[in-house]
Amino acid sequence: MRYGNQEPTFNTVGPYHHSSGERLCDVFEGWGTHFYPCQRHELTLFMARDHEGRFASRTICISKPRQNGKSFGARKYAITMAAKGKHVLYSAHNGSTVRKMFKFISDECSGTPDLARRVKSIYRAAGTEGVYFTNGGCIEFQTRTNSGARGETYDVIVIDEAQELTYDQLDAIKPTTLASESGDPQMIFVGTPPNEKCSGDVFADYHEAAHAGKAGSMWWLEWSVDEVPNLTDRAHALELAYRTNPALGYRIREDVMLDAIDSYVMKPDSFAREYLGRWNPSMRVADFLITSMSWNATKTAHAPREVSKLAYGVRFTPDGRSVTLAAAVTHADGCHVEFVRTEPTVSGVAWLVDWIVARKGRAAAVAIDGRADATDLGQQLVGAGMPKGAVMVARTADAIAADAMLVNAINDGTLTHLDDPALTESALGATRRPIGKDGGYGFGGECPERLDACALALWAARTTKRDPKRRGRIG
Repeated sequence: MRYGNQEPTFNTVGPYHHSSGERLCDVFEGWGTHFYPCQRHELTLFMARDHEGRFASRTICISKPRQNGKSFGARKYAITMAAKGKHVLYSAHNGSTVRKMFKFISDECSGTPDLARRVKSIYRAAGTEGVYFTNGGCIEFQTRTNSGARGETYDVIVIDEAQELTYDQLDAIKPTTLASESGDPQMIFVGTPPNEKCSGDVFADYHEAAHAGKAGSMWWLEWSVDEVPNLTDRAHALELAYRTNPALGYRIREDVMLDAIDSYVMKPDSFAREYLGRWNPSMRVADFLITSMSWNATKTAHAPREVSKLAYGVRFTPDGRSVTLAAAVTHADGCHVEFVRTEPTVSGVAWLVDWIVARKGRAAAVAIDGRADATDLGQQLVGAGMPKGAVMVARTADAIAADAMLVNAINDGTLTHLDDPALTESALGATRRPIGKDGGYGFGGECPERLDACALALWAARTTKRDPKRRGRIG
């Protein structure tokens, strides 16, 4: 009997210290579960830990052709983590998928004696399904919206149908891990290559980042082909199917795959996407601005001691929902930036005013961007005692100049930054976002505000003529 390839055709998996994934699979198999070899490998990576016992990767993505059990390991992992006392969110794009996954998981939890005695309750009301364990762990289920999960807190989030995930939905979901009790959150993304009607952009951006060598700490596993095959050559098409379908020979029969090859002979692009996992390079190519090589080359363990000027940058999101603060200094050998803090604006900006004004004796300037929010914050700062000449409300041209200045400093090797995972995520995911009518650009991507705030701080430090007559230090 022939079986499909169990090894990813492409992956960015990094090192890890240990994993209990194989032992976990043995436990489930003792309860009657059967894993493909690739699913055992996936659970090994989900359970991988570093030498301190923390997640070796907090973001793991799996891309497979349809019907290849991409959600199987994620379901078992969700049960495992909830049984260990973690709060788990299982999220999908379609309500039918959420209901199906809830049924799979709730049936397994109630039907497996070793699990059933750990279950406190199963809540089955539509829209609020959940499995709750006696130790406080839980798995809650949600159909994604732009506001769903706000106000909740989770340790582990499983994103099913990841190709449909938008950044608005990610903005609603990902911050729920910030206050996780473990302080060690993780997100698992499982999906398929998107078609031209797919509205999601997160999974596609992650795919581009992984293939561009800019995945950072994210692990990406993919079963795919680069070519669109001639389906009249059935033998070659079948070989490609065996290369990219780990379930072939298990749950997918060879004769069924051959029938699909014949059915799609006039639509080879669709067959390559749906059955071979091909990502269409013409659909989207993210224009990344910062390479991992240049970013890592400018990393430093310590901020500079001798400083010429200190400035702060403040960036409001376009919808005004959050605000980010960063700092920059100039010195004899170049410049240095640091991400300081991001907070939702629903609780106000008094903390930001107090933080900046408390440092007015050291700071040469503060640059603010964010339309109406920027003007209001500038007025509040001046009213609280910040010198008027130190407050710079950035115009569109200023924001364009600031972003270009930061990118150039990174590429020139004249800028340094600390090894900050939050800022690294923003930097390595930064794409070119057109601004204005003259070819200017700003930062796009998953979380550009952190990098934007650093750029504003650097621009303020380099362009302000104000000197508080004292040497500054960040913080």
